[in-house]
Amino acid sequence: MSDTALIALQNKIKEKQDQDPYIAAKIASPAILSKVQSYLADDKEVNVETVFATLGSLAGYACQQSALLNLKNNDEVAQDSIMSVNDRNGNTYLYGRAINRPLIENSFSIWSLVGGAVQSYNENLPDIDEMVTHTTESIGTLEFGKPRLPRGLLVPYLPKELLKFWLPIKLEILDVLPVPTNDWGVAFGLAIQSFIDQSKSVLAPSIAAKVVMECAIPMSKITMKIS
Repeated sequence: MSDTALIALQNKIKEKQDQDPYIAAKIASPAILSKVQSYLADDKEVNVETVFATLGSLAGYACQQSALLNLKNNDEVAQDSIMSVNDRNGNTYLYGRAINRPLIENSFSIWSLVGGAVQSYNENLPDIDEMVTHTTESIGTLEFGKPRLPRGLLVPYLPKELLKFWLPIKLEILDVLPVPTNDWGVAFGLAIQSFIDQSKSVLAPSIAAKVVMECAIPMSKITMKIS
């Protein structure tokens, strides 16, 4: 993005943020989708479901990272609702409402935005409660973070491998616009909505939602060094 284009977007956000509190997230979302597609463009194994898996993995991680940043900034809500659990191998996982709100609870959560897109095409929603339960029960096992994909779909990477794209997207899009921390999840959710619409003739929206959330939920809990 050129400096001139960036300044224009920043000015647009400043002009409209009083009328539209999500304007920064809305502007960031197409940039996020374009960036993810460009990262995957040279990989011959990449398909539509891989794009959804990447967006979902990053979306879940964004929810966690925004909650942690709020905690660092002494947000009382975050302090009261982020907890950790360790498995027998010493791996740490995070959970709590500060993460769940932008992931599955709020009206502009990842799940609300993805589910809304699915329902707009009159398709059935995947069972979000079952996915949350499965993720929780799989902590500390080899099944944690392995998306259970519908028959015939193939994603050549694990969700945690796709988190390598987190830092460049954060630095080049979320930080520079900037997108408010609490709206990071919204930006990814809107990008997913857009790609559901673009790819609906290739992958059914309900299946796309399944791929997204199978990746987003565990990646909202995982802790790892991102370089």
